[in-house]
Amino acid sequence: MLKKILSIALAVLMLTLALAGCAKEAAPSAEPSTQPSALPETPDQPEVEPMKAGTYTAVCHGFYGDFEVSVTVSETAITQIVPGEYKETEAVGGKAIALMSDSMIESNTSGVDIVSGATVTSAVFRSAVTDCLTQAGAPTELTAPPAAPAVTEETIDTDVLVIGGGAAGFAASITAAQSGAKVTLIEKQDIVGGSTVVSAGIVYAALDEADESKMVDYYMERAENNANFEMLTTFAENSLDTISFLEEAGVLWMMSVPAGTAPEARARFSMHEDGTAMIGSALINPLEAQAIRLGVDIHTGVKATNLLQENGTIVGAKATSKTANYTINAKAVILATGGFDASAEMVAKYSPMATGDVVLSNKGNVGEGITMGIEVGAASEFKGGMIGFQSVDGSLPESGYNSEAMGSPLFVQADGTFISLSNDYPITYSALKASGASAFYGIYDAAGAESVQRSVDSGFGFKAETVEELATAAGMDAANLSEAIGKAQELQNGPYFAIVVRPTTIGSMGGLVTNAAAEVLNENDEVIPGLYAAGEVANSAFYYQEYPASGSSNCIGLTFGRIAGENAAAFIAE
Repeated sequence: MLKKILSIALAVLMLTLALAGCAKEAAPSAEPSTQPSALPETPDQPEVEPMKAGTYTAVCHGFYGDFEVSVTVSETAITQIVPGEYKETEAVGGKAIALMSDSMIESNTSGVDIVSGATVTSAVFRSAVTDCLTQAGAPTELTAPPAAPAVTEETIDTDVLVIGGGAAGFAASITAAQSGAKVTLIEKQDIVGGSTVVSAGIVYAALDEADESKMVDYYMERAENNANFEMLTTFAENSLDTISFLEEAGVLWMMSVPAGTAPEARARFSMHEDGTAMIGSALINPLEAQAIRLGVDIHTGVKATNLLQENGTIVGAKATSKTANYTINAKAVILATGGFDASAEMVAKYSPMATGDVVLSNKGNVGEGITMGIEVGAASEFKGGMIGFQSVDGSLPESGYNSEAMGSPLFVQADGTFISLSNDYPITYSALKASGASAFYGIYDAAGAESVQRSVDSGFGFKAETVEELATAAGMDAANLSEAIGKAQELQNGPYFAIVVRPTTIGSMGGLVTNAAAEVLNENDEVIPGLYAAGEVANSAFYYQEYPASGSSNCIGLTFGRIAGENAAAFIAE
């Protein structure tokens, strides 16, 4: 079975330099005077030395490796910023570099805000540009934050408002636009894609019509019958149309393989034209381009704060950005805001078993859409599960490190006690959690030396020639470890490695309750007019506590996004 690799990491470097000034205030006169008041004394201002015009370079420690940044300056201004060849993903890191470069030149300072959705890349890029300016002898003003812009009040009138720019949001926007509606999409982060863009870009769908009922049975089995049969049937029966929908938008496929525990090759791997795969931008880029072609009005950096409701019907939303407060009047609203696994508070409340896990999903997954829905009377459902994964450490700069945790042939507790052999990542996650332990290792032998040595070198593991020596190095019980390795037939030859494994989330399960038409329901199972939802914000019907197969979340979000867009447009027409 093909191992799935998910790439993402957490590490934020914030650099802000602020100026402070002071001036003497004139003391108020004790008595009224007809003479002009004395002006406050102003200290002599030192002349600012001009920069030395030229081009300067610095190394940027990017998310996927180092690259060079060149900054050209005149005596007073930043005139050009050119990144060298980098390995950052174009849909995330690449966009952040382009956005920040434009903003730095326009504001004439490196102190611009980091790009939400690509915080690591944008923070280290800002640091590299600041380094170049420092070499040029730039005054403090050219590395300080720019003046805050004025905030205006704006009104947008639209037919369908889609909140969230991931796979579900784009599917909803495209379908509503194709149905003749005027569509506005807002995304709180500065780049689109949500958790899909940081996923492996897999879409799990039925093989053909004959396979649809088998797929429903598979999902019900994995959910231990704690899923909604009607909703799963709607999903399965529309999943092939979702594949066609993606192909019409320009999505390309590399291969189809089995995923989860089912033998059917339902997991389609999307790819870019150059053959690059295992990256969610292969889905998001064509969807974004299709939405633009259809005239969808896309606003990034705009965060919805609450829904507007009149006489029980949803009629729009309030939103904010760095420059404006928005009132968005709409005839229907579709929530596609993602899940909640990046919110420690919501995890503790709804899926406490995942408390403290590393979060590798989009860091914007903090559950605002769920909260906004509940505030207008929507019902919600949570079963305590989570889309679980394994990683070495969220701070590591390259996703390949984390694949070492997912692909371990054997998992043990910190004392060497056996937990699980290699398995599908959600099943391994369940085994880690069920063990009750808090620290884990993945065990390799000589066959895995080439891939795991770097984790050892980085302080995330141990290496030894024998099992007994490995136990000593890692502080394990030698008898426990020897017994565990005895259960893994492929672990035969030293040296042996113990690599840190941390329970990790790549998405959440649970949220608003919807029906097969993607309409949001209230506590009485009644439709809230004008409100629809799709994706992780409303996925409780499809799962129990364990994620069934890689690519499920993408396809469910896309499928019900399409359904939401079509039905929202029909609601308006009626």
